[in-house]
Amino acid sequence: MREINTQSDKKKDKKIDIISLLRFYSTKWKYILVSVIVFMILGGIYAYTKSPIYEVQANVLITDNDTKNDFLRNFSMADMFGGKAAVDDEIALMYSHTLFNNIVREYQLNEQYIVKKNLLKKVRKYDDSPIELIIPQEFSDTLTEPVIFKLNVSKNGKVDVKMKKDRFSTIAETKDKTFPVRFKTSYGEFVFNTTKYYEEGESLNMTVLVTSYNAATESLQKNVMCAIPNKKARVITVSLNSTSIPFAEKIVNAVVDGYNQRGIHENRVRNQITADFVEKRLTDLTEELNSTERTVENYKKDNNIVDLTADAQYIFTKKGTIDQELVKAETEYEILEMTRELMNDPSHKYDLIPTPYGAEAAVEAITEYNKLVLERMKLINNAKTNNNAALRTISGQLDAMRDNINATLDRSLASARVKLHDLREQMNESDSRLGELPRQEREYLNIKRRQMVQENIYLLLLKQLEETNLRIANAIPKGQVIDRAYPLEGQANLTKVQIMILFFILGLIAVPVWLYVRDLFRNKISSRKEVADSVSFPIIGSISKNKSNDKRVSFDYSNETAETFRQLRTNMQFLMAGADNKTIQITSMSSGSGKTFVAANLAASIAQTGKKVVLVDMDIRNPQIAEFFDMPESVGISQYLIDDNVTINDLVQKVKSESNLSIVAGGIIPPNPSELLMSKRVDMLFEELRRRFDIIVVDSSPLGQISDSASLNRVADITLIVCRINHTTFAQMNSLGELSLISPLKRIGLIINGVKPSQIYPH
Repeated sequence: MREINTQSDKKKDKKIDIISLLRFYSTKWKYILVSVIVFMILGGIYAYTKSPIYEVQANVLITDNDTKNDFLRNFSMADMFGGKAAVDDEIALMYSHTLFNNIVREYQLNEQYIVKKNLLKKVRKYDDSPIELIIPQEFSDTLTEPVIFKLNVSKNGKVDVKMKKDRFSTIAETKDKTFPVRFKTSYGEFVFNTTKYYEEGESLNMTVLVTSYNAATESLQKNVMCAIPNKKARVITVSLNSTSIPFAEKIVNAVVDGYNQRGIHENRVRNQITADFVEKRLTDLTEELNSTERTVENYKKDNNIVDLTADAQYIFTKKGTIDQELVKAETEYEILEMTRELMNDPSHKYDLIPTPYGAEAAVEAITEYNKLVLERMKLINNAKTNNNAALRTISGQLDAMRDNINATLDRSLASARVKLHDLREQMNESDSRLGELPRQEREYLNIKRRQMVQENIYLLLLKQLEETNLRIANAIPKGQVIDRAYPLEGQANLTKVQIMILFFILGLIAVPVWLYVRDLFRNKISSRKEVADSVSFPIIGSISKNKSNDKRVSFDYSNETAETFRQLRTNMQFLMAGADNKTIQITSMSSGSGKTFVAANLAASIAQTGKKVVLVDMDIRNPQIAEFFDMPESVGISQYLIDDNVTINDLVQKVKSESNLSIVAGGIIPPNPSELLMSKRVDMLFEELRRRFDIIVVDSSPLGQISDSASLNRVADITLIVCRINHTTFAQMNSLGELSLISPLKRIGLIINGVKPSQIYPH
């Protein structure tokens, strides 16, 4: 039960006394038994109405059938055709609204057939429905809210149909029809017909729920689960819970097949885009290659190139030959020039002339000339005089021949100059050709390189086109089916035995839980133990509930309440040990705790022992003692404290029913009760009462509201505080614990009022 933190030297820790809880709950065994029986009945009804649910699942391995080839990846063109899908992305694709909507439309999942077996049990039919509904075209697409059809088929085959928007609004109805039932409404004509599962001669109560395709799609998406059982694996598990295993297998397989068909279609579309792109590039490259080849052809023509390497070799060889010929020609020219100069030199007029190289036309003449020169030299050597006729004749011949030779040499020199000029032109041309070769080679290589790149790309694209066409023809799904849909072992929901066990446990704990929860929110004490745990004061008595309506307890020995007052009277002797302890102050934490009831009956109980007892009503704010004993209104404490002429004899009244009991009434309600109670006449009153009576019982004001009881502590020997079960709050008990630390109350004891007899006499 609830524990309370109280202040003494230190706060006590909150603890839950398990043993006390169990002991308390054991007293409620009858309620627990009834609870178990009720819950078992409810469990039986629940188990009967619930159909077994089975989980069906399929496993799909997401393969990396990436349609992007090496060529596209190498050229960073793959992004044009989609990126590599992660498993999470594949789950999103598997959950796509389009895929599920296609499944709903294919299997008409927007139509639910529910057969009512009896008052409690309804069963949904899937492929085994005894009735089928044919709805108008486009009806499910335009439907904004569910439509319900109620069918009642009698044993004689008569059919009643109602079309409803909800439970209460009927759109249309027809009665006493036979199958097939044609049901015309504002939405169109609906046809109900039997299937092979319909049993003739049997009554049938059936509900057909028709929703829109979109609503059915959303519902199916919520029921089908796609999950990754292992984050390290590329496996997706598709599962569905249903009361029909064949239906669940069909739907799960449809999800997997739909996902794969969509993947195949997307791959084909992606590959077709690739193929179209490649074909266009091949066409463009063909034109580019033709253009490049024409450029090569024109370049060779414009630059007289057949083969750069061979041309270079030829030019080098030709240049060497020309160089040799040029040297030879220059030599010949120099020799001819020297020969002509020699011929024209007067000092060498009749000297031998060297035969010039390259002047073949003059060689014969020069040879003849040199023969005559030799003859002349012989004549000169033999003749004694220069005036020799033969000498003159030879000299004349030589002069004539010299003119001819000079003419021939002039012609040879002219020819040599032309030849030399030609050779030099050829040499310059060769040098020019050699100088142009690096540029031509660079330009030619650039053209050839472009041509080679285009050729390589062309070949790669040609290969890619073939591969793409093969992929289009043999598209592979991205999801490799590891396991087709199969049911897991056992039910996905609770079995009937498990339901009964669960409801048995619920019935067993329902009452304790209710009591415990109620106790958590309770703010009032409910047992003697809670009072004992709240404060450190001794509990000197527990007063049981007074079953009679009479406030005054009958003190016969068969009265349980009277017996509790006798025990209280006995226990008080421990607090009143000592000859001078006569005054007992009785108070409470709040009004309504029964302090006046306790004070009056305690005084009466003590009076029965033969002691003279006076009951003083010091609760002058709310005096009740006179009324309690049906005494007439007379002079009371208030008048005594206000008027010095009032004596104690005027206050004390004898109780007729109790010979040893007297009372002092409270009197009128004064405007300043606290000040009056501080009066010296209070002390004088109690001194006199001590002399006249053996016991003085004081009914004072509540402690928790006013300070009157504390001010009366000076005349009291012991203080008894009354707390009442289911009335005194925990906060008041806490305040009582704090009050004990700061208040000068003497010999405090607690009296618990309103206790059940079973708590006082547990046996």
